[in-house]
Amino acid sequence: MAEEKNTMADDYEWTEDLKNLNKELEERILAANEDQTKVKWNKLLPDLMTAEVLIVGQFNQGIQTDKTLNILMIQKDGHAIVPFFTSPERMSVLVKPDNNNFEVMKVNTVRFFQSIKGRPCVLDPMSPYARVFNPFEMKVLAAENEDKVPPLPAEKAV
Repeated sequence: MAEEKNTMADDYEWTEDLKNLNKELEERILAANEDQTKVKWNKLLPDLMTAEVLIVGQFNQGIQTDKTLNILMIQKDGHAIVPFFTSPERMSVLVKPDNNNFEVMKVNTVRFFQSIKGRPCVLDPMSPYARVFNPFEMKVLAAENEDKVPPLPAEKAV
């Protein structure tokens, strides 16, 4: 009997939609990384800013039931850097389903850049899609694209 392999996508029903949503974006990112002139990145950035990406973290229960989110960080050249991902497959290099005590969240890129307040980040680390964003670049991109961010879904009444 063949053993079925559990994947992170099995754990989160929305990841299949996200994988398909960002498939074209990933193809464009790969082409942009190969483009020495950076013209393709300049054309791609507005679409990346309006896209939903994945972040990984852990919720800690605080005083009076407040929850705080500790976002996963990695070390690069001796500095802490925040990873974010275009798909569950890109994320699997850091977070394994069989040892998963992390929460995976879907967030708009502009909102993500605004929330990490000056920390450098890397898109899809350890993959051909990887790209580092410095704090100044993130601030400029978030400001330039803030008006294009889709509205947050309305909270459901209990």
